[in-house]
Amino acid sequence: MKKFSWDKLQASHKIGVFTLGAVLISYLIYELVLSPQWNHIDELTAQYKSEQQQVKIIEAFVLAHPNPEQHLAELDNKLMQVDHKFPDNPNMSNFLSQVEQLSRDCGVQLNYLKPTKILNKDKEGYREYEVEFSISGSFAQNMNFLNKTENGLRFINISNIAMKVDKKGLESKVSAKIYSYGVPVAPVAATNIKK
Repeated sequence: MKKFSWDKLQASHKIGVFTLGAVLISYLIYELVLSPQWNHIDELTAQYKSEQQQVKIIEAFVLAHPNPEQHLAELDNKLMQVDHKFPDNPNMSNFLSQVEQLSRDCGVQLNYLKPTKILNKDKEGYREYEVEFSISGSFAQNMNFLNKTENGLRFINISNIAMKVDKKGLESKVSAKIYSYGVPVAPVAATNIKK
């Protein structure tokens, strides 16, 4: 068997082996060092751009709201208004007292107010209460009452108004819907456990 000797190789073979080694080393450096570093740089660049956008949003917010305490107070006020318009419970007694107070303020007589139907909108996450009430007074008083009812503290959707004239003046029978957030939790069925 012949012994391999570097000195006995021809120059062209030495150049080929050297070139092959250089290509192999270059490939290993690219795969093991450069490619992971470039990927890491791309990830860091994307993260930098994302954080830069967040900083711009924060800077714009700070410029728009230089006094954070005042902004929080405004948000609390708006949240309270939304809570009054769409409470998280039906609060029918509060609605009744609001309608009674409004009828006194407008000079109409509240003949009755009664809930007629309750619908749970499970998928949407709210409850819908159909109510019916009747008021008596002059045309101007009725219109003033209805306008203030629609633009009052609680969100109300008036769906039907029937008016008739009698000896007392104009009587308006109103069908409407009020809303509240959340739906009642279904009662848990009792299970019989056999021992």
